[in-house]
Amino acid sequence: MINTGQVSFVIGAFVILSTLTLNVNATLINTSTTGLEMEATLDALSIGQTMLDEVLSQEFDERTLGGVRAFSYNDITPRFFFGPDGSAEPITENGGVDTSTTGNFLSKIRYDDIDDYSGYKRRVWNPRFGWFDVRVNIEYLDEDDANTMTSWRTFYKGVTVTITHPNLPKDLDENVVPLVMRDMSVYRRYF
Repeated sequence: MINTGQVSFVIGAFVILSTLTLNVNATLINTSTTGLEMEATLDALSIGQTMLDEVLSQEFDERTLGGVRAFSYNDITPRFFFGPDGSAEPITENGGVDTSTTGNFLSKIRYDDIDDYSGYKRRVWNPRFGWFDVRVNIEYLDEDDANTMTSWRTFYKGVTVTITHPNLPKDLDENVVPLVMRDMSVYRRYF
């Protein structure tokens, strides 16, 4: 027969065991979530670097294609003309979002200079995480302070790639924090 003291010990043991089990489960869930966020971040970094490499492999400007040299700011495209050139370049398929599960993106065959990518949107398929959304922005940068964007023409173009995915880390309000990568292209006008 169990007396009142023994019942209290059994109930206390169950409370301690339940608390311990909840803590272990919470730790396992947090560890799993952190692992998925880290893996998604690494995939996003790879996607972003691939995008930067593609953009920066293009000619500096539409007006410098085919070896044409630019020596003054008036020889390059004004900021308000950034984006795809001509009727063959714009990507209108899938609502203007370049989408591929195999890496055969339309931008690779339609775009020929850096500023064609201004406003460009892409969806990249990952077999483990699904679709990653990519946006590209192109701006002129101040030649005296390459961290400052400017609306006037310079021989520095900044490339900003923003990657979003639901599994990327979240802020305190549980909003996804997009991964932002930046690089720049410098036009060497005298050699």
